[in-house]
Amino acid sequence: MKILLTGATGLIGKEVGKLLSQDGIEIIALTRDADLARQDLPFFCKIAEWKGAGHAFPDSTLAAFEGVDAVINLMGENLSGGRWTEEFKKRILTSRADATRELVGAVFSRATPKHWIQASAVGWYGESRDGTVFDENSGRGAGFLADICEQWEGGLKALPAGVRQVILRTGVVMSHKGGAFPKMLDPILNGIGGVIGNGHQMMSIIHLEDAARFVVHALKTPALEGAYNLVVEQPVMQKLLTQRLCVLLHVQPGPPVPTLALRMALGEMADLVLQSQSVASVRIAGTGFKFRYGTVHELLQEICSWYQHPLEPHRATFIQYAEQFVPRELSQVFPFFSDARNLESITPEWLNFKIKSVSTGDKIEKGTKIRYRLKLHGVPIAWLTDIAEWNPPTLFVDNQLKGPYSLWYHEHTFETVPGGTLLKDWVRFRLPMGKLGALMGLGKVRSDVSKIFAYRKEIILQKFGA
Repeated sequence: MKILLTGATGLIGKEVGKLLSQDGIEIIALTRDADLARQDLPFFCKIAEWKGAGHAFPDSTLAAFEGVDAVINLMGENLSGGRWTEEFKKRILTSRADATRELVGAVFSRATPKHWIQASAVGWYGESRDGTVFDENSGRGAGFLADICEQWEGGLKALPAGVRQVILRTGVVMSHKGGAFPKMLDPILNGIGGVIGNGHQMMSIIHLEDAARFVVHALKTPALEGAYNLVVEQPVMQKLLTQRLCVLLHVQPGPPVPTLALRMALGEMADLVLQSQSVASVRIAGTGFKFRYGTVHELLQEICSWYQHPLEPHRATFIQYAEQFVPRELSQVFPFFSDARNLESITPEWLNFKIKSVSTGDKIEKGTKIRYRLKLHGVPIAWLTDIAEWNPPTLFVDNQLKGPYSLWYHEHTFETVPGGTLLKDWVRFRLPMGKLGALMGLGKVRSDVSKIFAYRKEIILQKFGA
């Protein structure tokens, strides 16, 4: 098959792309920024560019649409990407409804796909009141989110007759890799966040892995048609969700977050966490799809396992995750990363990073000690790292013995995938001075690490790109 995938750089899109690639499916990833997508997409594909609704499709992009068998349309502006001003709300709507209509016209000008898998959200049903639980048989609700979803799905009216349509009304997608969960968890780990509002609002959630798997299941199962709610079997009360997270992560909940404070800080966007979304699915069970994390407990237990301290049981850590695909064989990629001195070439100049010594010379092995110096915001720092795990060519771990963090445990993995190698970086860290250190420094650390990873991706792509 040849698949057109939009929203490929998003949380679900990346996982869907990896699954499709593993199945040997040809993927055309449509993106607004081709250069950035080459760094961010964790799978092999052809990239086509389109700046979005209101912009013309380049001829090269239209040519890429030729022969497309199916479209998986996941594009849309991030709902939590900014305060809901009238301008931003227009961008949210345009990136979904208008973009979908224009995409339909462009695709069918060059191809005749028989399947269209379309993103939507449980916001279609509006706010749940008085214990009402919505399913696929429920009607459209009221409010801004319901309006968006109606117009988003309405873009499919432009599809020709005979095209199979599957609409994915997705709940809150949970994963350690990004999206809502890390933002929800950071205040809890900091000890400054607990129950949101009165805590009685219901949340309908799904594990990222199951959401992506169902998208592919819908593509491959011709009998599926119409709307499906992508949620676990039961919604969960926000207060109960917070309590379960605290138990699994061995932390005490912080003070409640008042509704008024959220409204003042977020404006109308606070509806995302304050409105009750109580949604179930009555249709998925009959499709042959099996959830891997079909209950709230199973879902939370899996995700929280990523946050466990690697050296001290019953402690939680902050994490930062990144991944990158390079179109080279593993045997070509791993040797570069196994040479400690190559770290300097993939580290931004503003860190003034310099290797001082490697205890085992040119050979890296378990137990190797690496000393280096850097400057963080102008402050000189001495760092001593121990290679805690060494399993070439698929894994190594560097663990900070001396440095600015109370924990810095960086796991590097290398995986052979169709067309090349997938690089994964998983950092578990804790800041000094406990909750005070996290409160003062977490945002800056996350920003710095994101910049470092972005720089690394750029340099790695230059070195190993096609």
